[in-house]
Amino acid sequence: MKITETIHAIRHDFKLLLEEGRTIERFVYSYILVGKTICLIDAGVAATAPALLEYVRGLGRRPEEIGWILLTHSHPDHLGGCAPILRTVPTAKVAVHPAERPWVEDVQRQYRERPIPNLFELVGEGVRVDHEFADGEEFAWEEGRSVRVIATPGHSAGSVAFFDAREGALFSGDAVPAAGTIPIYCDPDASLASVERLKNLSGVRLLLSSWHEPIEGERIFETMDGGRRYIERIDALVREIRAAEPGLACGEMSRKTLERLGIRVPKVLFMVEASFRGHWEKIAGAGNP
Repeated sequence: MKITETIHAIRHDFKLLLEEGRTIERFVYSYILVGKTICLIDAGVAATAPALLEYVRGLGRRPEEIGWILLTHSHPDHLGGCAPILRTVPTAKVAVHPAERPWVEDVQRQYRERPIPNLFELVGEGVRVDHEFADGEEFAWEEGRSVRVIATPGHSAGSVAFFDAREGALFSGDAVPAAGTIPIYCDPDASLASVERLKNLSGVRLLLSSWHEPIEGERIFETMDGGRRYIERIDALVREIRAAEPGLACGEMSRKTLERLGIRVPKVLFMVEASFRGHWEKIAGAGNP
């Protein structure tokens, strides 16, 4: 999908395994920045890497022109395509926030710490990291073309967004929750702060996230406000359920909260329960019942 003369989006459809024989459909966007060379923002899952490379060829460019892969974070649907791409383009380099580096380079460790049943299908192997981002740095992916790195912890500890001031394009990764979908973040307070930080960024004309169609104009702020309100609603529901049933286990509380949000799933995955656990632990730490 062409967004501007220099930015293209590609949607990666994949299946997330819940348990043997049960999957749910998911998707994620990555972005192709076109200049003298090519820069990728996120790489999808392993199985969709060939489609990404074919899209590059469809632009009349060669995959060998890919110079950098910039990762908003290390989760499988952003990292998985890196290894297949690097097998085709071994000269391409990978950049990520230092907090995400261990999971990028060691997917076995990622599986131990954040088990997803089909993680090794989504991301077959880790890749080397060539550059670690610093908050606020202007990362030049080629001469005359750069993006500003914006730390957006919450979805994960080292999540970042990228701002292309030339295009007014904000690549937000998973920092802005999609209201009404399964919540995935590790720290609700950090997520709220990150959304607010992005909302206060000046010069944004395009919001290019992992979970939304490209968004322009006033809808950018409406989307960010919707994500903020969604986190706040979840927090209120967790407080309400915890107060009504203080002895409830976190897993069951997660299932009940999802149902109150109108979301029914056959199984609550570890990464989804972790989202609710962030609220749970915050409430417990504040001395609430």
